[in-house]
Parts: sequence; structure tokens; C-alpha cells
Amino acid sequence: MNESGFNKLYWGFLFTMLSFRLQGFDILPDVVGYLFFAAGFRNLISSSNYFSIAAKYNIPMIILSVFSFYQGPIQGGGIHLGPLGIFSIPFAIAYFVLNLLIVYNLFMGIKDMAEKRGQPDLVTESDEKWNQFKLLQIAAICSFIFIFIPLLGVLYIIGILVISIIVTIGILGFIKRCNESLNTLK
Repeated sequence: MNESGFNKLYWGFLFTMLSFRLQGFDILPDVVGYLFFAAGFRNLISSSNYFSIAAKYNIPMIILSVFSFYQGPIQGGGIHLGPLGIFSIPFAIAYFVLNLLIVYNLFMGIKDMAEKRGQPDLVTESDEKWNQFKLLQIAAICSFIFIFIPLLGVLYIIGILVISIIVTIGILGFIKRCNESLNTLK
């Protein structure tokens, strides 16, 4: 049961952390990632109460993520709020906060499982991965400040992209290790 749950969390992270757009359509839609999370939480809910909490935050995120499936190409310069206009701002804030709450509870659920099974290395790494994810999300939000400084903005966004890839690979590797370590002990 845990193995299936961790596999679903792995795929959930893959879909939610990577974004490839073709003609405005997300090739790896976030909504699919949040559906994988939902299935993973359902499998792991008996292992930690944190997965139950994450599952509750995940429900509205499934709905919100449907709206990010398509983003039309931006025409011209300047700041564009998208089809929702001024309502894009609270939408983006809700998206950001819910995503942090889901991932926080996910990592704390893994930490809880690792503590119960005597896996101190996974306990420490769970905290590290949560902090890396949190800092990456904050850095991505701060990129809006740097877009007004052309050269610095480009360098900052390239840096965020590289760090995002590194963090994503690290999280995916961590989920695989959890799958192996937390399933061998009963």
C-alpha cells in the first residue's frame, strides 16, 4: 500500500514541478499531478495524520489547477493579469498558499513515518527537502521584482530554472528512497 502511495507522490511531483507549454497548453498539467497526490495520500493516510491534512488541502487545489491548464501567449509588453483580470491576484495567492500547505504536510507525513520506523536519515532529509521546496517557491515569487531590471532579471530567472531542476531531481530521488526504505520495514 505504501509503495503505491509513494509511486503516486513521485508522479504528482513530476507533474506539478515541471511545466512544458506548447501553444499555451501545459503538456504536464498540474491537475494530473494533484490527482496523483490525491491517490497517494489515500494510500498513505493510515501511516500519518499529515497525509490526511494534505489530502484536505489538495481538494481545492485540484479545482484551481484546472485553470492553469491553458495560458494564452502574451501579446505585447507589460504586465498581463490573464483572463481573470484583477481576480488573478487572489487566485495566484490561493494557489501559492495551498501548494505550500500540501507539500509541507506531505513532507511532514514522510518525516512522521520515518520517525516511527527509526529512519533518522529520512527524518533529516524530509526537513531539508521541505526547506528547499519552500525557498524555491519564495525565490520564484521574488522573480517578479527582478523582471524590471532586464539583465539581472534574465540571470535571476535562469538561476531559478537551474535550481528548480536540481530541487525537482532531489525531491524525486528522495521520494524513491522513501519508497524503498519505508516499505522494507513493516
